Amino acid sequence: MINKSRLVENLNRTLSKDIQFKKLVRTNDNWEKDLQFANYPKLGQKQKGQIGEHVVEKIMKINGHLVESPQNTGHDRIVDKIKTEIKFSLACSKNDQIIKDKFIINHVSIGKDWQRLIFCGINPNPEWGNMKVRKTDTLEWDRIRIVFMEKQDFVQYMNSDEKKIFKFQQGGEKVQNDDYICSNFLKFAKLPFVKDISEWK
Repeated sequence: MINKSRLVENLNRTLSKDIQFKKLVRTNDNWEKDLQFANYPKLGQKQKGQIGEHVVEKIMKINGHLVESPQNTGHDRIVDKIKTEIKFSLACSKNDQIIKDKFIINHVSIGKDWQRLIFCGINPNPEWGNMKVRKTDTLEWDRIRIVFMEKQDFVQYMNSDEKKIFKFQQGGEKVQNDDYICSNFLKFAKLPFVKDISEWK
């Protein structure tokens, strides 16, 4: 029989010396100098999603676009009468460094009710001293990357024979899942149908 009191005591003692455990529970403080997003890495997924939608809404409104509430759960906002899905990401970290333009585009679904998808990525400030630039990254630094694509172009791309940068997410093809992820923004931005937000009409 397991002695619960002894188990807890032994577990506490073991974990207090466990280097791998300390790595797993380490808080991402790489963004601590960011006035807007210092707490973002510590938040839950739902809250992160709400923040991303709010930020993109503000960007579009600042630039004179009409932003309205969604009609259903198949999209996040209606921008200039267009059903718009919103994806948002801070640049990803590896250890104590933030990798410039390393973004994750999560949960893109063809079956959802959207016409355009906006992706917004936030880069770190080089002045913080913890930004890593990969050898394959030829883009000049920019604080905000914001691009969009038409759903019809995305569907055509996913149905083509071209090698995809979007992969199945959460079980994928085996469970007939219409849920895709892209972890290569540099290649995503080069797709012919991905446009800078300045081209939004």
